[in-house]
Amino acid sequence: MKVAVIASLLFSILATILFFGQKLGISVILFLLPFILFTIYLLEKHRKVKNRKAYLLIFPILLLGATYGIYQDILFQVTNIIIMLITYNIMLIWTMQKNYQFEFFARRIIHLISKPFNYINKSCNFIGKVFPTNKINISSNKWKVFKQIILGIAISIPILIVVVTLLSSADNIFAREIRGILNFILQKGAYLVDYEFCISLVIKIMLTIALTIYLISFIINLLSKNPWKKQQENSINIQIETIILNTIATILNIVYFIFCKIQITSLFENIGKNISYANYAREGFFQLMAVSIINFAFIIITTKNTNKSSKWQIYYRKVMNIIIAIATVIILISAFVRMNLYSKAYGYTYLRILVYFALITELILIIPTIVYIIKNKFSPWKYYFVIILAVYTIMNYSNISGIIARKNVERYFNQNNLQNVEIDLYYLRRTKTDGLDYVIKLYKETTDPRIKENLESYLRNLDTKLSEPDNFVEWNYSRYKARKLLKEI
Repeated sequence: MKVAVIASLLFSILATILFFGQKLGISVILFLLPFILFTIYLLEKHRKVKNRKAYLLIFPILLLGATYGIYQDILFQVTNIIIMLITYNIMLIWTMQKNYQFEFFARRIIHLISKPFNYINKSCNFIGKVFPTNKINISSNKWKVFKQIILGIAISIPILIVVVTLLSSADNIFAREIRGILNFILQKGAYLVDYEFCISLVIKIMLTIALTIYLISFIINLLSKNPWKKQQENSINIQIETIILNTIATILNIVYFIFCKIQITSLFENIGKNISYANYAREGFFQLMAVSIINFAFIIITTKNTNKSSKWQIYYRKVMNIIIAIATVIILISAFVRMNLYSKAYGYTYLRILVYFALITELILIIPTIVYIIKNKFSPWKYYFVIILAVYTIMNYSNISGIIARKNVERYFNQNNLQNVEIDLYYLRRTKTDGLDYVIKLYKETTDPRIKENLESYLRNLDTKLSEPDNFVEWNYSRYKARKLLKEI
């Protein structure tokens, strides 16, 4: 356990140095890489590894960590911390289990994160064994006196504050003298002591101690026999009369047949004929996404239904669910087309780009869902997780801010096809350094003096913000590239 205590202390110090008061940059990958390698070392050394396929999750974790040194997307900088934490814990759970159902991973992640708090006293005892205080070469009597003096000073401080406050309120001359003494101490102390540095140092020490204790507790829990609470993790048994579910599926399919027929004959046939047709699609895509989610839920519920059914009822259910899955594909394609029409007519925003990725993800999720319909014993949860994680990682590297800037600038200049096109400069500025290439292009090529003046002010302010260079751990490619682009203009 000595190695775990020392390693936890070193990682806590490293985290404090890399992240406290620093911008996130390559510091994230500098911390993640050794931390994950140490985790693998512990698991292998203590023979906790039962499934090495889980190590594949290391790659998306590191890829997500590397984005902090490439892009400056605020949303992903926040969500990536959560996703990396979840993926790291899933990797641990998956590594230590030969066969594990992914539909229960959420409960075990919560236990894996929260259970270490039960081992705080134990971790403090391990710290005491690794760094024993009795090795200090001070006689027991002198050490006892020293501790009593420190305790006396600590107790006297609040009493002193109360007494001095009361005396100051009772006598103005005493209050003036006390203020003079305090001002003298503060003025002279400012030359000798950097108060900001001292406060920062105290906070760093406290964070290091707290993080060290938690990491040791986490390792103790991880290497224990039961790193998560053993509870019943049986699949939820859904028992609904099969005829009821089949009836619902039949009615849904009739509605979807009518809807899909309308989509194919009206929406798809009118693509490109009239740009005003985008008004038809203005409020449709979110509703269609909601319907697709309902379909996923219905398929899972009907397939997990354990109520006794005849072979004919099971066969009919599978056919109905496959038809619902196909209808879901058409609904998602319809939502995608609607969003595309709307974005071309009214511009591209962060939310609209995210909707594109969500629709693509749902389309891919249909594949394991159909397999799940055909094969009841097939568990789709693992594949759902892998697909969602893969798409999320691709989203991180697609530079959404850059896509927004490029699409909106191209849309602005393409006035031959679109009349009265305007560009949202406020939204364009929010793309920051990730979309700076196209912001500069707009600034150079636009003939609108209002846009040019607005962007000139923005670029000057951005240049001022980036004038202070990053230190090594804060280095970010997007900011580095932005400095070069701003120098050129």
